[in-house]
Amino acid sequence: MVPYFELIGARSDRVRYQEIGKTTRGNPYVLLTISSPKNLADLDRLVATNARLADPRGLSEADAKKLATEGKPFYYVQAGIHSTEVGNSQAAIEWAHRLATERSDYIEKILDNLVILLQPCQNPDGLVLVNDYFAATAGTDYSRVYPDLYNKYTGHDDNRDWIMLTQIESRYNVSILNKYRPQVFQDSHGAGASAPRLFTPPYLSPYDPNIDPILVQQTDTVGLAMQRGMTVAGMKGNGWGSEYDYWSPSRQYCVYHGAVRILTEAAAAANLAYPQVGKGPLGQQTTDINFIEPYDSDTWKLRNIVDWVSQAFYSGLEAVAYDTYNWLYNSYRVAAKAVTRTSPYAYVIPAGQRDPQAVHDALEIFRLGAVEIRQAQAAFTAGGKKYPAGSYVIYLQQPYAAFAKTLLEVQEYPQLLQYPGGPPQRPYDTTAQTLPMLLGFEADLIESSFPADTRLLSSVKPPAVATPSAPPSTGAYAIGPESYGVFRIVAALQKQKIPTFRAAAPFTDGGRTFPAGTFLVPPSPGARQLLETQSKNTGIPVSALSTVPAVAGVQLKPGTRIGLLKPPDNMPSGWLMWTFEQYGVEYSVVEASDYADLAGTYDAIIMPEGVSKDSIVEGLDPKDYPPDWAWAFGIGTTGWNRLHDFVTGGGTLVAYGSGTATARSLFDLPLTSALPGGSSSDFYCPGSLLSQEFDTGNPAAWGVPADNPVWFVADDAYKITSTSTYPVDVVARYPDSGDQLKSGWLIGGEHLNGAVNGLSWTIGKGYVVTFGNEIGFRTWNRSEQRMLFNAAYYGPSTKLTADRFQRLGR
Repeated sequence: MVPYFELIGARSDRVRYQEIGKTTRGNPYVLLTISSPKNLADLDRLVATNARLADPRGLSEADAKKLATEGKPFYYVQAGIHSTEVGNSQAAIEWAHRLATERSDYIEKILDNLVILLQPCQNPDGLVLVNDYFAATAGTDYSRVYPDLYNKYTGHDDNRDWIMLTQIESRYNVSILNKYRPQVFQDSHGAGASAPRLFTPPYLSPYDPNIDPILVQQTDTVGLAMQRGMTVAGMKGNGWGSEYDYWSPSRQYCVYHGAVRILTEAAAAANLAYPQVGKGPLGQQTTDINFIEPYDSDTWKLRNIVDWVSQAFYSGLEAVAYDTYNWLYNSYRVAAKAVTRTSPYAYVIPAGQRDPQAVHDALEIFRLGAVEIRQAQAAFTAGGKKYPAGSYVIYLQQPYAAFAKTLLEVQEYPQLLQYPGGPPQRPYDTTAQTLPMLLGFEADLIESSFPADTRLLSSVKPPAVATPSAPPSTGAYAIGPESYGVFRIVAALQKQKIPTFRAAAPFTDGGRTFPAGTFLVPPSPGARQLLETQSKNTGIPVSALSTVPAVAGVQLKPGTRIGLLKPPDNMPSGWLMWTFEQYGVEYSVVEASDYADLAGTYDAIIMPEGVSKDSIVEGLDPKDYPPDWAWAFGIGTTGWNRLHDFVTGGGTLVAYGSGTATARSLFDLPLTSALPGGSSSDFYCPGSLLSQEFDTGNPAAWGVPADNPVWFVADDAYKITSTSTYPVDVVARYPDSGDQLKSGWLIGGEHLNGAVNGLSWTIGKGYVVTFGNEIGFRTWNRSEQRMLFNAAYYGPSTKLTADRFQRLGR
């Protein structure tokens, strides 16, 4: 595809080809800018016009109207983010060819009136993997569909990264949106074989109230224009207003940046590219106001997918190209409302918080999201509270304030039922995204204006920290556990084989109290150099102790060997891989051949959400997959039993989410669900933040705030049925009473009252930590995710008495 796009760019005066950068696996991430030769020659002015309308501070309404007559709307279309949804990227080739070559009045009017940004494959790595595997298995009895994550870390979750912006491809996409400020972002996807032949907006309720109503209406306008275009063309079986909503920003960065999101979802063919053939007409056969004409054929081909999505694409172009003034002027109106907001006035993020990494991560998200961040140059008072110099202020009178607001505020998801008295209407994704709760920092909403001396930041840096004087030989360097970023430092210490200890109890030195879990590092030139560098990079302070306290503690095992259970296409483990690699953690994916000697290979094994007994025992079937996939073949009951023996012989296992049910099966843990079975009307929690009480003296919870909210998405909560089967300690539990919901949506929260969540077990000689909730969700809930690191490093550590700890193990 790429050489063809390069050829079009070289030979057509309507197309500019650009490589934005390289992907995670080194493939080109490309963009085609398509318009009339006149518009392309004037592209800088058109981009500047869009930018001025998007930030109308100081712009009069008359000047905005004039710009709306002089500019051109930008229509950004993207395909191929989900690599097994192959039709859209294939259609993009035809779109580029037609727009570059056709000399009709129809195409020339579109090109005269629009600038089209065509991003033909948002996930090039996945398209290569899926296509190459599809080609390699042709003519064999093997499965034709690539079995693993088609994005190295995120797989299908790669379009759930629009708030944390962790992946390089996400950042490329955001850079395009931020530069060109398109009026429309068409996000082209594929659905299941039984879905409508093509879904377009309007969406189901709800929509995030931070999306401007003008954008909501314009979304409906384009989506219905697509539906009309397909109906006129005789293309049947299409629908709107089902399944997909307009709520979660994790899927729709664009709507907080002035662009409507037009999601298209085409029904799938068989085995990616072969005809889907039924016994009768495919799909829904009853009509409704949002499903006017059922599909009347028993066959659906890749060619049909390309034709349907192409018709929708051109109908979308028409909707904007034939109404350019209103689209441009409405861009101004959306932005003008944003910059003239009077209440709420601002968010203040106080300086000097317990976790500088959390604050830095949040501010970096806002910076990438084109949110203006200001820093106080002197102390000030806002909302009746005093804030020190260095505090951050995000004023909400700015173009993209909605992006900051939706990430900083508490979500109140509406109580939507499928019908009165019926079960809940399932959100398409999650219902909460409150960054202060996910990361663990404070952000105060200020309703009214206040005076403050602030400066606009062009970059975000960790707070400055001073390196202490070297401690005496009887002392040590100390790093508190309050920041989840401390595990970047721990990973670096592990890599350099520098001895590292943790205090198991609070202690006092120099008038300061250090909490349980504080890291101690014996003084050495190598330790000092590493800690100085890491402290500067993270903003996490390092202290010098004159004397090592006489408390019990542990010494981390040098070079702790961490194994990750990763069934093929398991997204939670993929996200963990990204986290481990960002932190510099040494880890390996556990392969089938490793089960022969787990103890000789690993000290701790992580069992994430989605790891089941079946995924371990059965795995991939060698009859269905080539020998290249032997690492993921099933290991049978023998391997299952070896995992059991790994733990009872002294190994560490950390399980969370449905991985806890797998651990319960492996060890016959005395647990039963505290939640009612059956109807979702009794209990339902589809991605929300809930209340929690942590035992911060337990090693698994060291450094975690005692009331840190936890992420819950169709997870489980438990009751312990026996305390005599294994020694067990409660790490985290739900409060006995009160409102369990902190942000999002929860039905039946009373069933959580007093239920346990996190537990640490002694099983034989081994150490097992289980969490019913998903403590590692898409890298979002980083404050609680630290418990995974706590447990993985604590289990293999050497336990020290107070005397030995004071001598740092000597």
